[in-house]
Amino acid sequence: MAEEKITVLGKQKKPLKGLATLLSGLGFTRITYARNVLSVEKIKGTDLQGKPYLEYRVEFKDGSIDFLYSFSAKRSRIARLLDLMPTFLNILQVAEDYYDVRPTGIFTHINALLSETSKIIDRDALEFSTQLSELQARYADMNAKYDDLVRSGEANTRLLLECERKRDEVSKKLTALSGMGDDLLKETLYGWIKLHGGTIDIREFSKANSVAVTRAEDGLNMLIREGYIRRRFE
Repeated sequence: MAEEKITVLGKQKKPLKGLATLLSGLGFTRITYARNVLSVEKIKGTDLQGKPYLEYRVEFKDGSIDFLYSFSAKRSRIARLLDLMPTFLNILQVAEDYYDVRPTGIFTHINALLSETSKIIDRDALEFSTQLSELQARYADMNAKYDDLVRSGEANTRLLLECERKRDEVSKKLTALSGMGDDLLKETLYGWIKLHGGTIDIREFSKANSVAVTRAEDGLNMLIREGYIRRRFE
């Protein structure tokens, strides 16, 4: 996991003890106040290795407000910032009686976020469309060859089986690309866990749903981070 920090300059108007009391009822996992620095954290469960997952941390200081958030290689910094920016803005609004914030600092991050997001969306959409089109074309070609071989009779049995194998491989890739995305994976995992009394054997699930073990683990971690399930400690 990596961390990114956004710093917004602001002048403190009132002692932070009052702000600590105000924030204590908003569901933060931990609130600390020491040396005129108020820190609030949101931790969302633990991963499969038992490590706490830091959602974000806000540090209120004398001349600034720092917003730290974590992101992983599986979910980019921009995607995480898109999720968390509304939360940061809401926290700033709650703290408005305690700080005079320079809004230009926030606008800079929002403008950069919107610009980068637009580029990523355009690029990802183009790449996805290209890959999907290529797989669809390959699938149609393999399917046509398969139909031709069926008509050719028993003399071409070996070629028929080979073509069928390749067709199935392409079909699985097509299904993986346009079918079992993150949302479907999480939904399937959640349904499996409910059906099995709150437990899961990852290898059994992976075999039954034709999903790699590492992919199933990614899905479980997503469910943990999003608060749908918790890791059971024996």
